[in-house]
Amino acid sequence: MAFKMFAFCTVQLVLSVLFRTVATDNILFLQSLDSKSHHIWNKQIFDRLYENGHNLTIISFQEETSIPGKTFLVVKDFMKKVMAELSQDWDFSNLRSPLKNIKAMYDYYNTGSRILAKDDTVHRLLAYPKTFKFDLVIHDLTMGQFLLGFVDYFDNPPLVSVSAFNIPPHVITMADAPLRTTHMPHYASTYGPQMDFIERVKNTLYWGFDIFYRNCVYLANEDRRSKRLFGEQTASVGHIEKRSDVILVNSDFSMEHFRALPPNVIPVGGLHVSRREEVPPIIKQFIARAIKGVILLSFGTNIDSGMLGEQLNRDIFNVFRSMPDYGFIWKHGNPEKLDVFPANVLPLKWVPQSAILSNQRTKLLISHGGLLSLQEASWHGVPVVALPLFVDQFSNAEKLVKAGVGLSLPLTEINETNLRECIVRILQEPSYYEKMKKRSYHFKGQPEHPLDRAIFWIEKVLENKGLSYLRSPALDMNVFQIYGLDMIGVVLLVAFCYYLLVRRHFGKKKPIQDKKSKKE
Repeated sequence: MAFKMFAFCTVQLVLSVLFRTVATDNILFLQSLDSKSHHIWNKQIFDRLYENGHNLTIISFQEETSIPGKTFLVVKDFMKKVMAELSQDWDFSNLRSPLKNIKAMYDYYNTGSRILAKDDTVHRLLAYPKTFKFDLVIHDLTMGQFLLGFVDYFDNPPLVSVSAFNIPPHVITMADAPLRTTHMPHYASTYGPQMDFIERVKNTLYWGFDIFYRNCVYLANEDRRSKRLFGEQTASVGHIEKRSDVILVNSDFSMEHFRALPPNVIPVGGLHVSRREEVPPIIKQFIARAIKGVILLSFGTNIDSGMLGEQLNRDIFNVFRSMPDYGFIWKHGNPEKLDVFPANVLPLKWVPQSAILSNQRTKLLISHGGLLSLQEASWHGVPVVALPLFVDQFSNAEKLVKAGVGLSLPLTEINETNLRECIVRILQEPSYYEKMKKRSYHFKGQPEHPLDRAIFWIEKVLENKGLSYLRSPALDMNVFQIYGLDMIGVVLLVAFCYYLLVRRHFGKKKPIQDKKSKKE
């Protein structure tokens, strides 16, 4: 009897495996940005999809080992190549200007795409036969739009676009989302929704410059790259990105300004926060040993403290040393360049940031103001001192200040005195903790975890082979049809023709009337 039961279970298991193998969907995940933080965010998605039984082929900028069902095409030394070309122009002090900030980002995207288009990884994927069936393409819409040529190349499977970069400005054109520059601050600005007249004018200028530069310069270059790789018959990348059935954005209403979004733009902000992270024993012991708790300083995955200059590092070091009751965990790539560290400072080249922030003894995060770091701090209710450097970090920092959950200190104003004042102020004023706890409550108060929501919509696109009913019909119309300019034109034409007829009619009668009056 036991043998029969064993045999039955074995057959069932084999059949289930075979059925799952037959039913498995093939997904192409096109990562486009060499950022460890973006990779961590995307990884939560492709790892969960793999756990749910899907086969994935993934372009990756981080070293990952391929396993059955998860194939990585790894791009090597990408950032090194990009920064070799941009380093002479990449000056943090210049990026405070919104227009320079916007242009610098598109220059980075353009340089990155040019280098990526030549990489062996892209050409390895291009060597796949066109008949290879991908059931879905997921594209990191932040940059690398030329990669969308693979959608046409593999016979137009459904497209899901994702981005860890909040709601990128071009989602406006991708999804027909409303743009109201009078209360929607551009990410490169530090404005809030309530703007005075001059701020509204400047904000409109920033949005206009962004849209113009992306469409007329950046996308034009992406189109040329796409056509060189996939052939002249390939659709423009601007048209392909508008085919996105669903757009998943790293945003949450509890932390962001008001935005009206179409039904296929779905906020999944914070989907990375609850990931599993190993906390080394040295960190556990250090946290337990700190008298009043710990403070974490981390500039994220793309910026290292050593890049900020010797003087600034010295100021930070002196502040930490002057506060022995607190333990300071400092993510630093080159700690050997500084003096011998006191007992209350723990320098590490890598930190499990979210896990440290989840510890009740963590009192404060000192951060560059990156969105993913601020989401982790908000989820776990930890106030922030932001030292913004570029891109959206100025805007993120200003949101912290206006919400009363943190302070901001621009790079040009950072010194030993100012930094200590900011730290002490937050540690001593309970309002920062109270407001951050309230933000955490709202952030966590969702009907499902953001990652579950993201996976639900991706698999719904797979199941239905697209969700075109969520897309705005305006995406298939031209500007004249969208704004009724053709109707207005016809009305004006009819009115003008009527005017000519009336004028001609009365113009002929006038001489007759004049003749009659002369005879009389």
